[in-house]
Amino acid sequence: MKYGRQVNGEQRYRCNNLSCKRKIFLVQYHDKGRLAEVKRQIVEKALNGSGIRDTARVLGISPTTVITTLKKKRVRSTR
Repeated sequence: MKYGRQVNGEQRYRCNNLSCKRKIFLVQYHDKGRLAEVKRQIVEKALNGSGIRDTARVLGISPTTVITTLKKKRVRSTR
């Protein structure tokens, strides 16, 4: 159901289903780094040994986004 607007004018939605992971979401994100698929790829590349800058370049996102995502997921390399 509709749940207001973002600062940039994008329509926000709220999920009324109790099993949803995200209660508030957008239908189409402009920031690629917020997409679940991109976050999954960031973690996958980190586990396979790709560097932060390499991951950012390949996925077309900011290195800061890569670092922030990895900190939130707490991915640690096994050395």
